[in-house]
Amino acid sequence: MLLLFAAGLCIGSIFPLGKLATAQGVAPLVYVGAAAFGATLVLMLVSAVAGHCLRPTAATIRYALVAGQLTFAIPWSAVVWTIAHLGSGIPAIIQSTAPIFTLMLVYVLRLERPNPVRLIGLALGLAGALIILLSRSSGAMQPASAVWYGAALIAPIVLAIGNVFRTTNWPSGQTPLVLAAWSLLAATLGIALCSLALIGAGAFTWSGGITMEAFIIMAGQGIATGLGYAFFFRLQQVGGPVFVSQLSYVNTAVGLGFAVALFSEQLSRWSWLALGLIVIGVLLVNRTVGAGTARRK
Repeated sequence: MLLLFAAGLCIGSIFPLGKLATAQGVAPLVYVGAAAFGATLVLMLVSAVAGHCLRPTAATIRYALVAGQLTFAIPWSAVVWTIAHLGSGIPAIIQSTAPIFTLMLVYVLRLERPNPVRLIGLALGLAGALIILLSRSSGAMQPASAVWYGAALIAPIVLAIGNVFRTTNWPSGQTPLVLAAWSLLAATLGIALCSLALIGAGAFTWSGGITMEAFIIMAGQGIATGLGYAFFFRLQQVGGPVFVSQLSYVNTAVGLGFAVALFSEQLSRWSWLALGLIVIGVLLVNRTVGAGTARRK
């Protein structure tokens, strides 16, 4: 449980720090890429100090190339991009549906037998996500904003796919720290290639200027992300995809707490209703998390 909260606190810091960085003019892809690169350095340093061999096998490289994009590059790029348009509170709430989507995928792939209580939790969680997608923070329906709500929904869906992938494809005999390091490096490369492609297409521009405040924020994010994913991959090793997906719940608490307390973001009654449904849904989904959860073989 301590691992879960430590990982959630470190990884969930991307909600408040990402908002502060984008307010400083840092492009979302630049921020997420810097966080991934910083985390890679932290994880490789910790792995070396712990005496782990960092030389990757072919299986580790294949795993990292996929896990890096599903675990960090795609979902957190989507989160930081939408923070500038929705604030940090709404994306944090939407991200909390990852356990719901994880269980749905586990059932579809028949990694676990359906449980009536968990199915009710699935329905409640999805209802909460739909409420958020159909309403703004002001409580008024704004179809134009649905694009950003939909973009925020990318994160929990991709995280759910990653939760299942990492469990079912974990390379035999490999340690969590080494896999985390190579996965975050793969995420860095994926973000860099995506940025170059967008620049070539004229869809992404960046002046290259970074203030000292922004640099400090990005450095702090890199350290927090590195430590967070060290804990996260250990959780993945000892638990199944549904268990590790509970991390999203802690991330939400961190993001929502900072959104309301630090940034004074105002959430509508629809958002609070959605959060309530999602919390109940997640609790029901994880009520029997110790029984029948798919685990790494």
